[in-house]
Amino acid sequence: MSIDRNTLVFFDSSCLIAAAGSPSGGSGFLLSLCGRGYLTAAVSQPVLLEAQSNIQSKLGEEALTRYHNFLAIVPFSLAALPDKVELKRLGKLINKKDVHVVGAALEIRAPFLLALDKGLVLEVNKAKLEIQAISPGDFIKTVLPNHVDYTSARN
Repeated sequence: MSIDRNTLVFFDSSCLIAAAGSPSGGSGFLLSLCGRGYLTAAVSQPVLLEAQSNIQSKLGEEALTRYHNFLAIVPFSLAALPDKVELKRLGKLINKKDVHVVGAALEIRAPFLLALDKGLVLEVNKAKLEIQAISPGDFIKTVLPNHVDYTSARN
């Protein structure tokens, strides 16, 4: 499957937290690609709030500043949450704490949900939804090489 600059990747809060803590890691690299226009980043307001709260309480001011810098540099598409009926349906497939994440990613029609939570990745892929959940590292290794601008994106 070929991907390009318009390919939506939905970031779970775990990836935003990881990028704030280690901007040179996989999550930070993918956010930088989005900031440079090679991919399109998507999030929801609850994901942003969850990430900020965790960064503030666990990683401190320096990481919070990096997080705010990512927010300023990356042109995020903001996903709406689906209606209660859809959230209830998803609640039968996905653990309750992550229903809002998966629901928003599906609502914006992102083909990829980036998450560091292995349990979430397994649940989403097992549910056979219209989205592939994948870790940033696996995305970089298996999906990114299919980018039409892969050579220039790596630099």
